[in-house]
Amino acid sequence: MRRRHWALISIAAVAVCGVLAAPGLAGAAPAPVEVTPSNPFYPVLLAFGEGTVEVGASVGGCNLDPFVTCPRAVLEDQKLTGATLPYAKLPALRATGASLAGATVSFADLRGADLRRAKAAALVAGYTRLDGADLRGADLTLGGLAEMQAPGANLRGATLFVADLTGADLRATDLRGANLSGALAAGADLRGADLRGADLSLTDLHKADLRAAQLSGARFCNTIMPGGRLRHRSESCPSPRPLDDGPTISIPPESALFTVLAAIGRPPTLPGARVSGCTVAPSAVCDHADLSGAHLPAAFLSYGRLPHADFRHADLTFGNLSFASLRHADLRHTSLAGAAAVHTDFRDARFFGADMTLADLVSADLRRASLRQADVREANLTRADLRHADLRGARLGSADLVGADLRRARLSGADLSEAVLAGAKVSPPFPSGVTLCNTVMPNGSVAKRLPDCGG
Repeated sequence: MRRRHWALISIAAVAVCGVLAAPGLAGAAPAPVEVTPSNPFYPVLLAFGEGTVEVGASVGGCNLDPFVTCPRAVLEDQKLTGATLPYAKLPALRATGASLAGATVSFADLRGADLRRAKAAALVAGYTRLDGADLRGADLTLGGLAEMQAPGANLRGATLFVADLTGADLRATDLRGANLSGALAAGADLRGADLRGADLSLTDLHKADLRAAQLSGARFCNTIMPGGRLRHRSESCPSPRPLDDGPTISIPPESALFTVLAAIGRPPTLPGARVSGCTVAPSAVCDHADLSGAHLPAAFLSYGRLPHADFRHADLTFGNLSFASLRHADLRHTSLAGAAAVHTDFRDARFFGADMTLADLVSADLRRASLRQADVREANLTRADLRHADLRGARLGSADLVGADLRRARLSGADLSEAVLAGAKVSPPFPSGVTLCNTVMPNGSVAKRLPDCGG
């Protein structure tokens, strides 16, 4: 049975909100992070504690497999938590009120789907077709929605809290009253979108196309506008209303979620900060910058030019590097946990020993990059280009590698337990020398089914 991960994607801007206290004193043994109902992320963790559906399970007459075809399927109010449905053909799906938390639907056809009030926190939907879909009142908190294609969709009143909408096609979408607080929407196409009354606090709209968009009554607070400037700068922005009660959830240090959750609440790197001679801001130009050991949590560097930069041992937790150029950058032992790096150019970069847990690397160019012994668990590498990359000894447990190109990558000793490689391109000697356990293979089959993969 495959234990589907929860994909906490790109929570960069939320560090500003301070929703969790920072961990204890430096040098002390790390204590578990205690997540209480007052934490906005609590419902996401709670959903995954209730179990997920197995690959191939039959629900409503539809087998929940990659590449499945179930037109006009009726899955209303069904539990589909963690479903693995990349490349699925589900046009006109009826799934009002369904639980899709943590499901992977990358490259799926969901055009015209009825997903009203769907509980879809941490949904992974890169390149998913949602043209004309009805998502009114849906919960898409922490959604990995980069490059989602949803022109004409109805998202009125939807929750897109800290969702990654980088590069998404949202033309003529109805986003009235939607909560986009903390969302990353750099490069998104929002032409003609209706954003009246939407919450755009802490939203990154750098280079987004807002032509003919309606913004009357929208709330701005530390919002990065298309030109890269902050609108309504403030010391703090309000968070969504938390749940009232429930048990505390403890996240141990060995969890892939630990670095991300432990870092929330630390002061962010505000746009315009000067660090070692580099102005940290969207579209920054810092060729050959020496930022080794720099403390740059939640830095906004989308569309930046940072080739040959030295980031060794730097803290880029929650950083936004989408569309940036970091060719030949040195990122050894760097923290990129929870960072967004959609369409980022990492060719020939070095990541030895880096913490890349829960990073969003959709369509990242990692050709010839060295990720030896990097921790890439729970990362989203949908459509990433990893040709000739060195992944020896890398930890890729529960990573999304849907549609990734791994041809001629060096994978000896890599751990792909519970990873999703549906549609990925591989070459011999794969899978020789790779650890597989409940791994979804390129053809959609599951390799080495076991009750528990351990670790």
